[in-house]
Amino acid sequence: MEDKKFYKVLSTIDRAPLRDHLLHGYEERHDFYLAVRKLAERWHDRIGERIDERHGHLLLRFHDTPGGVPDEAWIPTYLLDPADTPEYLLKMDSSDGTEDELSKVFGFD
Repeated sequence: MEDKKFYKVLSTIDRAPLRDHLLHGYEERHDFYLAVRKLAERWHDRIGERIDERHGHLLLRFHDTPGGVPDEAWIPTYLLDPADTPEYLLKMDSSDGTEDELSKVFGFD
């Protein structure tokens, strides 16, 4: 897990470049504000694993989902802060070795 990077989505949009709404494809500043606010409300306080990066946005994979199927979302970097590896992923990594042993037995090594 040391090589993976994690980021926490902020609940505030104070860092959003609202004056640059035209550069982000919005004709009205208020429309840009609403879009950023909605994004922050949807993902706030969640920690995601960095998968990819493009044009000031990170593709984050969120593992803390019901049913165990990860969510992914492109989040602008101004809504993110670096974070430590989430506790639930640390617990998943500290297996008792049974899964590794089964992989070897069935030839998935």
